Amino acid sequence: MNLKPNISIIMSVYNGQPYVKEAVKSILNQSYKNFEFIIVNDASTDGTLK
Repeated sequence: MNLKPNISIIMSVYNGQPYVKEAVKSILNQSYKNFEFIIVNDASTDGTLK
């Protein structure tokens, strides 16, 4: 039996608006798909949540 473990990916963001879209795309395009992806925003003021 070949079991692939579940993993958690946690990305913290603070005023990372110029970078967050590409970072998220990079994680979602990984070949390993058995994961949960958690993004933690630390009260960004630069539009990161948009």
